[in-house]
Amino acid sequence: MRAPALAAWFVSVVGLASTIVVPADPAPGPAADPAREAIVQALASGGDIPGQARNLANLAWPVGKRDEVVAARARIELAHYGSYAIDALRNAINTVKISYTEEVVATALGAQRESRVEMSREYVTIVIDALWIGSHGAKVLAIRALASDRNAMAVAPMIDSAIADPSLAPQVIEALGAMRYPQARFYLETVMMEGPPGLRPVAASSLAQIGGSALGPLKKALKAQNREARLLAVRALLPAATEYELGALYEYVEKYGDDDPQLTQAIKLSATAIEKAIAARDASQAADNPKDF
Repeated sequence: MRAPALAAWFVSVVGLASTIVVPADPAPGPAADPAREAIVQALASGGDIPGQARNLANLAWPVGKRDEVVAARARIELAHYGSYAIDALRNAINTVKISYTEEVVATALGAQRESRVEMSREYVTIVIDALWIGSHGAKVLAIRALASDRNAMAVAPMIDSAIADPSLAPQVIEALGAMRYPQARFYLETVMMEGPPGLRPVAASSLAQIGGSALGPLKKALKAQNREARLLAVRALLPAATEYELGALYEYVEKYGDDDPQLTQAIKLSATAIEKAIAARDASQAADNPKDF
């Protein structure tokens, strides 16, 4: 092939190839994130840390219609503020829609986990407020948290919640036993003697857990005219009995030992064990403190 012809053929091939090459599109920029932008704007306009927390709370639980994605992101961010979020959350539990109060309590519990140890109990006022004004779900979360915290201020609100919403009663009765505050004994005694049959054993067990003066209603119930009430009381009392309950147990065996012969036998064995423990203790004390004659 002659040189001019060869050159013409090369140009034609290159030209053909150039016609089928499609230039690549420019790389796309980062996708927009409206939720992140809303959070950044709230933080920027909040100024100081308390102001930022308030703005996040307003995003999470606005007065009007809300963007669920933005609200969820705001709750997560607010929980990370730890103890700095408490004031905003305390205001929120008392001002937001009732349907939002469960989220407020959940966020407060998250903030509590992020708080410094010395500040970690500040959340208690929020969950106690939830017992008064929160939704059912908010109260369930609050009762669960307070049962672990064992705060005495929660006893009365928890009882009032159970009275106002009987569906909370099983959880409240168990929580009161775990918290072990004697002031709960009056409510628990009422449930044990007059409440729904399914809750009576739970109330009796909680009284035994509390111990001390809370054993009084159990000892009183040992004298009840109703056989079921007596059995309920003695079964709850027996595992918690000490030397101070021996008299009540002996009196029960004497008057109502036929209620349940097997249970009566267990009472006698337990009483014997307590008496032996008392004798051993007295002997040890006598050996440690001999008298001079």
